[in-house]
Amino acid sequence: MPTRRTKRGDDRTPLAGDVDVLICGASFAGLAVARELAGTGARVLVVDRYEIGERQTSACGIPTEWLRAMDLMGSHRQTFPRLVVHTPHATARFELPWTFSTFDYPELCRLLWAQSDADFETAKVDGRTGATVHTDRGDLTAPVIVDALGWRRVLGSGYQPPDAPLSRGLEVHPWGAGDELEIWIDRRYVPAGYGWSFPAGEELRIGVGSFDPRFHVKDTTVMLAEDLQREPVRYQGNWIPHKLRSAADDGVFFVGDSAGHCLPLTAEGIRTALYFGIACGRELRAVVSGNLTIAQALARYGDFSASHEWKFEAMLRAQRIVPRVPPRLLSAGLRAMQSRRFLDWSFGHYLAIAPPEFVAAGPPPAAKRRPLAQAA
Repeated sequence: MPTRRTKRGDDRTPLAGDVDVLICGASFAGLAVARELAGTGARVLVVDRYEIGERQTSACGIPTEWLRAMDLMGSHRQTFPRLVVHTPHATARFELPWTFSTFDYPELCRLLWAQSDADFETAKVDGRTGATVHTDRGDLTAPVIVDALGWRRVLGSGYQPPDAPLSRGLEVHPWGAGDELEIWIDRRYVPAGYGWSFPAGEELRIGVGSFDPRFHVKDTTVMLAEDLQREPVRYQGNWIPHKLRSAADDGVFFVGDSAGHCLPLTAEGIRTALYFGIACGRELRAVVSGNLTIAQALARYGDFSASHEWKFEAMLRAQRIVPRVPPRLLSAGLRAMQSRRFLDWSFGHYLAIAPPEFVAAGPPPAAKRRPLAQAA
């Protein structure tokens, strides 16, 4: 469990005022938006109930080229050229056309925050009335409001599990080392979903994710860890959205999990959070510079997000189909997928959903980098 480093007692002073852009949530998506606004001269404030990088929420894996493109390799822990998929009847090894890496969560957040020039305050966001956001420390007002708070979509119409398109994930972090990025598609662990083991230097991130939010995964997460002869310690879990939602609604920009920017089937959400956060930030740069109105930026960003819907829907259909495939047939299919031609085609298309080249496609941020000691 994370140790709270947020302000308490006399340090928890009232918070109020007006800013140009208010980003609610210091998530990957929120920090990416702040990064894109660096150097604009806008008064940008990021608020979150936790300090930046305080509360890890995922297994922290991403295509390596995204770390390089965003100058975040300082957080890198381990790189994998292949994906190993286990089923009850076979093991398939996919030699990837690109590499995947695990990273250190707080370090990546610090590096990403150091590329911005926004201000930060710890506060719990409770809701919104028009252009005013209500927090447990007071009210903040801004003409531009971004919700990067996660699947709850606090500033819009939220979800309530388990009656929502959410997956359930839990993992443990035992100390140890490994060489393979591994996935288990095995109904012994989860009827619809998968288990995983992501090595990250001196620790392993072992977990189980269920596409059905009603299936509790704690017992099977422990089972998988024990099957791997690892101690089930240092738990973390989260709800994972698996359906795209409107990214611009009622005057608010939604990014990351609050917009459903998490890929179905694989539950990969870090790359897409950065991707759509950058896209949102670029529209807001145009607003700050006077080249777009807020309404125009909302429409453009909303359309950009919606243009990806068919890709998300295709993966959601696959997510629904895979658990229905008989295990022996699934094993045979995975073996057939090991061909070089198929891997280049399939994983090439998968990466293209949110390609690393997008980072350099727009105007680079003009901010001076701040020392990391001042970043959090």
